[in-house]
Amino acid sequence: MTDTSTSAGTLSLTFTGDGADTGPLTWAQSVMWGPMQWFGKEASQFNIGRALVPGEPVAPDRLTAVLRHLVETHQTLRTRYVQRADGPRQEVAATGAYDVVLVDDQGDPSRVGDELVATLTEAAFDHEAQWPLRVGCARDRAGRITAVALVGSHLAFDGWAFTTLTDVLLDRLTGADPDASPSDGTVRPADRVPQPLAQAAFQQSPAGQQTSRAGLRHWEQGLSAAPASMFDLPTAPTGDQPIERHLLDSTAVTAAATALATRTRTSFSTVLLGLTTLILTAYNGHHTAVFKLIAGNRLDRDSRDLIALNTLDALLVHRVDDDVDLLTAIRNLHRPAFDAYRRAQCDPAEVRGVVERVGRRRGVAFDLSAYFNNGHRGSDWATPDPDPGPDRLAALRRDSRYSRLEPLSRSDMRFYVAASNLGEGRCRLGLLVDTAYLPGALGETVVRGIETLLCAAVTEEVRVAEIAGRIGLTPARRGTDWVSTPAGWIRPRAVAELVGEVAGGAAAAAFVDPTGDGGVTVYVAASGTPEELHRRVLDALPGRPGVAAPTGYVICRSAPSPGAGPDAWRDVPVLARGSGRDA
Repeated sequence: MTDTSTSAGTLSLTFTGDGADTGPLTWAQSVMWGPMQWFGKEASQFNIGRALVPGEPVAPDRLTAVLRHLVETHQTLRTRYVQRADGPRQEVAATGAYDVVLVDDQGDPSRVGDELVATLTEAAFDHEAQWPLRVGCARDRAGRITAVALVGSHLAFDGWAFTTLTDVLLDRLTGADPDASPSDGTVRPADRVPQPLAQAAFQQSPAGQQTSRAGLRHWEQGLSAAPASMFDLPTAPTGDQPIERHLLDSTAVTAAATALATRTRTSFSTVLLGLTTLILTAYNGHHTAVFKLIAGNRLDRDSRDLIALNTLDALLVHRVDDDVDLLTAIRNLHRPAFDAYRRAQCDPAEVRGVVERVGRRRGVAFDLSAYFNNGHRGSDWATPDPDPGPDRLAALRRDSRYSRLEPLSRSDMRFYVAASNLGEGRCRLGLLVDTAYLPGALGETVVRGIETLLCAAVTEEVRVAEIAGRIGLTPARRGTDWVSTPAGWIRPRAVAELVGEVAGGAAAAAFVDPTGDGGVTVYVAASGTPEELHRRVLDALPGRPGVAAPTGYVICRSAPSPGAGPDAWRDVPVLARGSGRDA
């Protein structure tokens, strides 16, 4: 790679790597491809950035050599993601150039580096025209590099991969030879570096497909018992920016969660996931939680060394027991969470097929928009307080810092909790909420409530049934016209309205099965068969939390007289009746 100054503010870096190649997206890239297209310009919210400040200023040639080695070694850094007739693909270039932004460090490399990261993060990536990494540098008056700003696209990097990249770059900037492998062999020869094209090829192989089938069985089993949505409740009015984002930086969370993980013989991630599921079910009145877990699963050296996106959605379906203490609830969650992560490796296109197939079989449209992400790399959450008492926890909580990011106009998630390690024993809890479903101050209540419950559980017994009261959480209120069913909460009147809508605006009425199993039968004045009507209902279900297909259809010749009351439907001549399900 050579460098030439193309203007006062840029540096052009050319590279020559292995031959050009192309292939399908990996499973992880496929999961992220859809949201990237859906968000468009707003996909900039997924950009990952970091500023690096070397211990000593670095000569520009040194930076050039390091970047050349990294770009030529790792396919991700010279890949474009393109839509082709046969679907999206990753295309690796053999040659090309990077334009690096250059700015004056103004005598403060750390501040300027952070500002440069913010600038490079503002725009979404054009993956067909741009490399998935942006690089900027700050230089001193002598022209030496004093800070490096890196911003990556989430289509190319997850947190692990980006941290690996930035750590390697910083190490090589300060090492003896930027092209040399350390004597301990931790850096591989270029021809043995794991690459995303090789990963995609494995996933298409018989061995990869066998792994996928095991994961798909997990999804089918879980969805067969899952509620259709965690947000089957009345909605609140919102403004143009309904998606709130909350942050809590806390050493108390680290200390308390670490202590609870030790006591329960689980993990930091399980403890936080446990609190997350319990708080949301305390709010929405569910006995079963369904979450998507962001799963990295870098369990071997190839996956750990892979500089590429490697996260997939894992499915957690977990029955919540209200009659236990919090530590027991955490222990009960550990194995289901482990199984969910273990079975995350599967083809996302096939996952979508399972979600659709199981949903239609059960008469629901799944809304899988509750997420949890333990974004910390590794399991070592360093804390100076492995077993803190109440006074120490109170002191740590006084140092917690709550803040809010700018709200968003939309998101494909309604609820998202993420944990990341800020270092020095501080955990950052991030929470995204859709205020149509968690309005008012509920977002702050939830994120602070996680800290409150963690600290309380270290020093006293906390019962699951007490969770809402302990954190000041007011559970969602549903009217008496809502019914709990195996598919979750539904409003029978809304079910009847949907049936009438798909029947061309026909009159309809819903009746709840008196046996108490939550079944709903809809009487409708329409033509056709129950099977035809059921198919139209299924097609209209997506985007309607709190509505499921009825368990039975009664097609009537006409509607009762106005004002006759709902029971009059039982006396109307019947043309056909049935479940509408295929035999």
